[in-house]
Amino acid sequence: MRETSFELQNKKQLMHTFYEAVDSGIIVLEQSSKILYANAKAYSMLELSAEEVEGMFLNNLPFDVMDQHKCKESLFKEIYLEFARQKKKTHQMDLKIVCQNSGKVKWLSVTIAPILDAYNRLENLVLTIIDNHKLKVTEKELNRSQERFYSLVDSLEDTVFTLDHNFVHTGIYGRWMKKHGVKPSYFLGKTIREVFGDAIAEGQEQACHLVLQGKSQIYEWSNVRDGERLYYQAILSPIKNDLGQVEGIVGVSRDITESKRMELGLRESEERFRQFAENAKDVFWMQDYGTRELLYISKAYEQIWDTESAAFESVFTDVHPEDKEAVEGFIHIIAQSESQIEYRIQSKSKKVRWIRTRAFPITNDQNEVYRIAGISEDITELKEKEELLRKSDKLTVVGELAAGIAHEIRNPLTSIKGFVQLMKPDMDDLHSEIILSEMDRIESIITEFLVLAKPHQETFFQQRNVNDFIKQSITLLDSEANLNNVQFETHFMNVPQILCEGNQIKQVIINVIKNAIESMHSGGTIFVETGSYDEGYVFIKVTDQGVGISEERLARLGEPFYSNKEKGIGLGLMVSLKIIENHHGNITFESILDIGTTVTILLPTKLLP
Repeated sequence: MRETSFELQNKKQLMHTFYEAVDSGIIVLEQSSKILYANAKAYSMLELSAEEVEGMFLNNLPFDVMDQHKCKESLFKEIYLEFARQKKKTHQMDLKIVCQNSGKVKWLSVTIAPILDAYNRLENLVLTIIDNHKLKVTEKELNRSQERFYSLVDSLEDTVFTLDHNFVHTGIYGRWMKKHGVKPSYFLGKTIREVFGDAIAEGQEQACHLVLQGKSQIYEWSNVRDGERLYYQAILSPIKNDLGQVEGIVGVSRDITESKRMELGLRESEERFRQFAENAKDVFWMQDYGTRELLYISKAYEQIWDTESAAFESVFTDVHPEDKEAVEGFIHIIAQSESQIEYRIQSKSKKVRWIRTRAFPITNDQNEVYRIAGISEDITELKEKEELLRKSDKLTVVGELAAGIAHEIRNPLTSIKGFVQLMKPDMDDLHSEIILSEMDRIESIITEFLVLAKPHQETFFQQRNVNDFIKQSITLLDSEANLNNVQFETHFMNVPQILCEGNQIKQVIINVIKNAIESMHSGGTIFVETGSYDEGYVFIKVTDQGVGISEERLARLGEPFYSNKEKGIGLGLMVSLKIIENHHGNITFESILDIGTTVTILLPTKLLP
C-alpha cells in the first residue's frame, strides 16, 4: 500500500524534528553527493549557512580536507564504492578540515551510514558529524604533557615508580637504572616481594598498605649490591581517581647512601665524644645564651659541685660571693670571642673549690649568638700546689736568713758559755747552773731554728713519752699563764712512746701552748689531752678559749711572715709545722671566732720511711 502525500509530509516533519533535536551534525546525501538535507548543528560545525549547503554537492562545500593521501573527491568516491559493494554497513573516519570562510582548523569525527530502498539498494547516505576539536586539543596537550613528564623523570637521579593494588610495578623511570645497569624489565610486571625478597619487602608492603588507605608514607631500607651496602629512601603517595578512590601508588625512591654514611659517621663521632665527655674529669657543657637554660652537661659536674640534682642550672652556679660580679661580666664577654676565667664555687658545706672555665660562642645562620659552650675543670689542687710553691719560696728565703742569724748568734754564745764555765768556781752553784741551763736552752733553740735552713739534717731520734714533754712545757710556761689569768686542765691517757727528737717535739708543744695563752686576752682555761689514734699514732690536742681565727687567716697559717698576732712574724708556727713534717706526723687547726681554737698533733709511734 502506497503512502499518501499527507503521510509522507508527516514522516518528513518527524525526521526533521529528530535531526534538529540531536546534538550531532546530520547531512543527507544523494549518491551523486548532492546534499538533500543538513541540520542546524551541521551548519554550525562547518561554519556555513543553509543557502551554502542545501542543494550543493559535498565536494563543492567551502572547506578543505587536511589529509596528505586523500582529497574530498576521492575520499567520498571510495566510500560510495564500499557501500555499493555492501562490504560495510557504516564507515567512521576522523577528518581534519580547514573552514575556508574563517580559516579555522577543526577536528571532526564522521560516521557514514547507508539509506536503502525497499529492494535493499543504496539510495542515500547519512553523515553524522561530531566536533572533536576540544578532544583533539586536550589529547595533544596530554601527549605533550606526557612527553614532558617522561623527559623529566628519565633525567632524574631519583627513581619514579608506580604500583597497582597488588604492589606490582606498572611503571619505572629515572637515571638510577642506567647508572647501575638495571633494565626496566627487572621491575615491570613484578611485585615488590619478587624484586626485593621477603626480608626487605615486609617493611615496604606495610608502608604500601597504609598508602592504599590514603596516607602518604616515607620509609627507608638498605640492600647489598656487589658486596656494598646501599641505603634508600622512598616517598609514597596514593593515586586517586575523580571519585577520590585510590587506584594505585606512585613513589619516588632515592639513593641516600652517602648521606646515610655521613649520618652514621656523625652518630659514631657523637657517641665517641659522649663516652669521652662522660668519662673525662673536666665538665663539658652547653647552654642557651638568651635564657641561660642548660642544654647539656657531662657527669663530671656531680663530683665537682658535689650534687646529683636534676635541677642543676649552670657551671656558674654556687659562685663564691666575691667572684659573682666577675662571672657575670665573663658571661657577656663570651658573646664576643672565646674567653677564660678562674673563679671559686662554694658548696652547701662551705667547701671552696677553684674552677677554670673556657667558653666560646655558637652562632646561627644569621651570625647571631644563640648558644655558649665550654669546658670547666677543677683546679683546686693546682691552686693549692701554687700556694705551696709560693710558701716554699718564702721558706727558702727564711731558711737562708735563719742560717745566717743562727750562725751569728751561736758564735758569741759559745764564747759567753765558755767564760761562764771558767767563772763557775767563783759563782754560786745555783746561779751558775741556771745560767748554763739557759745557755743550753738558747743553743737548743738555735739548733731547732736551723731546722728551717737545713730540714734534712741528721736528727737523733729516741723513744720518748709525749706526756712528759707536755708536763715540762706547762711547768716552763706556768708563770706566763698565771700572769695572763690562764689555767691548765690536762687529761693524759696511757699512750705508747713515740720515736722522736725530744727537744724538737717539746719546742712544738711550747709554741702551741704559748700561742694559746697569748690568744686569751681575758683569761680562761687551756685544755690539754693525749690519747691513741687508730693504730700506730698518738695525738696531742690543745684547746683554748681565745679570740679564734677567721677562715681566711686559718687558710694561711704556717706561711712565713704571716701571723695571727699583732707583732708576730709567723716563724714559730712555720718551724713547728716543719718539725712535725720531719717526724711524718700531721697538725690540724679548728677555730671559731670568739669561741676558741683547737690544735691537734698526730705523731707516729714508729718512724715511717
